[in-house]
Amino acid sequence: MQFCTLFFAWLLVLAGLFELTRALLVELYMYPISYVAAWILSSMGINAYLGETLLASGVCQLAVSDILYLVTFECTGIFALFMCAASVLAYPASKMSKIKGISLVVPAFLAYSTLRLVVMGLVARFIPDQIELFHVYIMVLVNIGFVLLLWLYWVREIVPPREVA
Repeated sequence: MQFCTLFFAWLLVLAGLFELTRALLVELYMYPISYVAAWILSSMGINAYLGETLLASGVCQLAVSDILYLVTFECTGIFALFMCAASVLAYPASKMSKIKGISLVVPAFLAYSTLRLVVMGLVARFIPDQIELFHVYIMVLVNIGFVLLLWLYWVREIVPPREVA
């Protein structure tokens, strides 16, 4: 019960911080992820580029072939990152283990979020009729699986067994 209470408390804190730093997160999180995804797709020989015209409204434009994605925070997995971070912070472990957990989670999500956009770009290029299926269903399930996998890895491999209360 304490874990659940702390988990939801941390989610509220992270949601509040998100609202206070939304514009900064566009520049430091959403845009770099979108930029690297466009670069990777271009490096793979896929016609992809990133437009900046909507950054002020919190959206990146990622064009892949003839498909234009409006990349929002949901597309970058930031809310799944918040769930994973809240799980780490709520878990009964030492401060050092939690610092290690956040140090694992943030870069892992940067890489995962970039890969997620690359996959959506590949879907746009090779099977554009399946964009809705991938975007709404498959990638949501992958988000949940990634959060669970990353958190369980942290609990099993980084948190010492004797530390758990």
